[in-house]
Amino acid sequence: MKPATQKTFKISAFLLLLASNYSLFIPSVRAQSVEGLSAIPPRLEITVNPDSAITKTIKVRNESDSDKTVSISIEDFIVNDNKGTPTIITASKADNRWAASSWIQVSPSSVKLKAGETKTLNLTVMPPKNALPGGHYAMVVQSPEGKTTLNATGSSIQPRVGTLVYITIPGDITQNAVIKNFSAGKFFEFGPIDFATTIQNLSDIHIKPAGNITITNMIGMKSFVQFNKDGVNIFPGKTRDFENQLNKKWLFGRYKAELNTTYGNAGGVVTAAVFFWVIPWRFLILVGTAIAIIIAVIIIIRNKTGGNKETEEKVDELEKELEALKKKYKDR
Repeated sequence: MKPATQKTFKISAFLLLLASNYSLFIPSVRAQSVEGLSAIPPRLEITVNPDSAITKTIKVRNESDSDKTVSISIEDFIVNDNKGTPTIITASKADNRWAASSWIQVSPSSVKLKAGETKTLNLTVMPPKNALPGGHYAMVVQSPEGKTTLNATGSSIQPRVGTLVYITIPGDITQNAVIKNFSAGKFFEFGPIDFATTIQNLSDIHIKPAGNITITNMIGMKSFVQFNKDGVNIFPGKTRDFENQLNKKWLFGRYKAELNTTYGNAGGVVTAAVFFWVIPWRFLILVGTAIAIIIAVIIIIRNKTGGNKETEEKVDELEKELEALKKKYKDR
């Protein structure tokens, strides 16, 4: 085989190898963790009737390598963003329809923790007789004594963690929600596919939407993505953003993604749908180019083989003519 033909074969083989390994070029991600003070659990849900009491236990753990003295307090909080970030209320508690700090008692109010030690706190909820049906909220704040840090403005702040307490008062509770946004990109070259969802809670109580995103391709095959698998809540009257992902790389064609989620305990359901395309166009061009090169090489080889055969036949004819001439002259 000539050097030019060998070079052509090497190029086509390289292109095929590159195409078959295109999916390997994926960046890696590392997880990070920090140590400190932990509130266990980070969220506690309680249902209690007005003018009654219920007691639960929570824990505080010292994750550091030094001893700590931790003070315990009760604060009201609300959520003001789409990420569910709790914000401690500094205004008058009487103006907050959701406030519940005055209903809660925790003992002890201070604990000493050795490095790696965990201690239990008793939490008692006692709503008044006139407590409104629906959700009420407070935070059990755990603050290490004598520890302060500086914020971006240079002010001294005290680091703290807490258990969010979600209290439900039974009764005539409004439960309603709407999907404000359900979207994905319109066109993708490869997966994975990211979905963005925003749900607004119009209820008198926090809700925990749950369900699936069903992704259907052009021939009716389905894939499923669990929605809100972490079980996060949406604060009353607020919106919350959710992110989901169809973790598949090799997709092709037009797809329909449909969100179906339930919420509350009254059978509430909300749905939404979006369409998108996945066309791996660069990969298709790469494969097409490799195939074209291979076909060209095959044609060249066949033509070269056919030409050699024709040449050999001409040589044979010349040899026969030469033998005939030799015989003719010999006869003379």
